Amino acid sequence: MTPSFSPRAHADTVFAVTAPDGAVLPIYEFKGPASAPTLLFGHANGFPTGAYAPWLKELAKHVHVFAHDARGNGASLWPAGPLDQVFHAERLADDLRLVAEAVTARLGGSAPAYLGHSLGSASALDLAIEGRLPRFTALMLIDPPVYPSARAKSHDEAVRMHARLLAVTRKRRADWPSVEAFCERLKSSIGVFAKFPDAMLKAYGQAALKPKPEGGFTLCCPPEVEHVIYEAHRVSGSWDKLGRVSAAIELVGADPHRPDHDWIANAIAEMAQAMPHAHLTVLEGAGHLMISEEPERLLALVRRWLGCG
Repeated sequence: MTPSFSPRAHADTVFAVTAPDGAVLPIYEFKGPASAPTLLFGHANGFPTGAYAPWLKELAKHVHVFAHDARGNGASLWPAGPLDQVFHAERLADDLRLVAEAVTARLGGSAPAYLGHSLGSASALDLAIEGRLPRFTALMLIDPPVYPSARAKSHDEAVRMHARLLAVTRKRRADWPSVEAFCERLKSSIGVFAKFPDAMLKAYGQAALKPKPEGGFTLCCPPEVEHVIYEAHRVSGSWDKLGRVSAAIELVGADPHRPDHDWIANAIAEMAQAMPHAHLTVLEGAGHLMISEEPERLLALVRRWLGCG
């Protein structure tokens, strides 16, 4: 089954790579101007490429963009087996390396820059920690969910907030009569989805759901898969290894003073201090889902970073 919305309708080219364990990862190409810089984009957990489609289309007016669906998300396929193994943080990082190698090969050996959001940024850091980071020309990582160790000042808050996130994820409603019903429910909530512009909310709803054979829709990323991916990063142990990251990284963080901030907003300053070549920009008023909440602001930020704004 495929998502109700596919980036195929917006992307210029779609191809895929297959991981050693059989996971299939679609890669979407949005061609920019001939002289444009090239970028690979990695999405957040539960937010496949299609959820960012309007934003990626705008970005592609200035940038040659590649993006992929991580295992467990969007139109990806994944093998049977214990979920904590199939969606281990190491598997997710290996997938990103495989995708990056495929994109570089497609570019004739030229490396892209990399922009990761949440899950996409955590996978890049896991590769950097192990010295296996692909050859990217530049790195921007938005709100990486690197779980604070017990020694971190942000640990206790992370424990409380992460427990709430897992509880919500476990109870997430998977099945919906229509994409419209799903979007209406999100729009009427008091949570972050109420802050999404209509185009971004619609893109998320269409990308997050896939049709069921018997009628209606269900989440492309099942609640149990979303849950185990969140857990994978909690138990990865990456925090205490951040000092190994030698790459120059532009970190972008959400506003820790926002009333609905999550634990990453308070942890990211400590992350930046732990990495020798990280530069942190905190966006006043921004939340974790900042691309979907404020697409124009994030377009301007990324274009400036790439030197095409």
